[in-house]
Amino acid sequence: MHRTIRNLLLVAVVLGAATATIGLDPNSARAYHTYEERLLDNTAYSLHRRRARLGLMKLSYGVIDQLQVTTYTMPYVLGTLFEDIAPNLELKSTVYDQRRLALSGSLGFVTGRIEQIDSTKIRYLTFPISLAASVRINSRVNTHLGGQYTATKIVGGSEPSDTDIEGAAVVDLLQLWGMVEWRLSKVTAFTFTVRWVPYVSDTVVRGNLVVDPGNPTIGIGLEIELLDLTHAYSLVPGFVFSWERANIRLGAGYGSFPIDGVGLVVPGSVLNYVSPEFDIFVRF
Repeated sequence: MHRTIRNLLLVAVVLGAATATIGLDPNSARAYHTYEERLLDNTAYSLHRRRARLGLMKLSYGVIDQLQVTTYTMPYVLGTLFEDIAPNLELKSTVYDQRRLALSGSLGFVTGRIEQIDSTKIRYLTFPISLAASVRINSRVNTHLGGQYTATKIVGGSEPSDTDIEGAAVVDLLQLWGMVEWRLSKVTAFTFTVRWVPYVSDTVVRGNLVVDPGNPTIGIGLEIELLDLTHAYSLVPGFVFSWERANIRLGAGYGSFPIDGVGLVVPGSVLNYVSPEFDIFVRF
């Protein structure tokens, strides 16, 4: 596990050193890391009017200077694995933006369905709501703070043989994050992101159990504690590289893994406590 993390960080450092030398030439690339061309991930900034970002992880468009609309690709990919698309949308608004401080709010939704061969049908719906603040320390260093609250509802049922189970589950989750951004050159920016999950509600399940269609329905209620996500955290160093149009975000750290756009967190034990950060995108 630790060897994998070291290898990923070594690749990021090598790429960072190589591209930083490119940025020493003022004519080698357009200045991505400026006040006008800001980082968007984990910040309070949004795309300017009629600007677009197309990447592996998400597609965004600036409707006006203070409003950005985004759809994430990860839910679609996961949806295809369960033979059902997962439409999702996020609206992000930079409500205040001065030279030193920017504030934003965002809200979105993800919905989809999981249907298995044994007649198990599950529909899920998540509502992530976020607030973020970005503080410009100087021309090279920025700090970003934020929080996201996600309400998740899962409704499903199963019909194995003559047993019918129908019910719903509700999970609420709060994430807090902080990111330091250090612009090493016009091409390379170093980032260090800390995430923490201070609150996860117990999974409350309510439903009905029918053992035999001729017998009365039995009400069931379960409360499941999500131990793996209690105080989950991640520490992720990374780099963002940018040329005239193309951009690469690369990082790897330790801890849990947040699913962008969905608002949920994968426990660290699932990925051997490796928390990756990766995206390739163009802006125009």
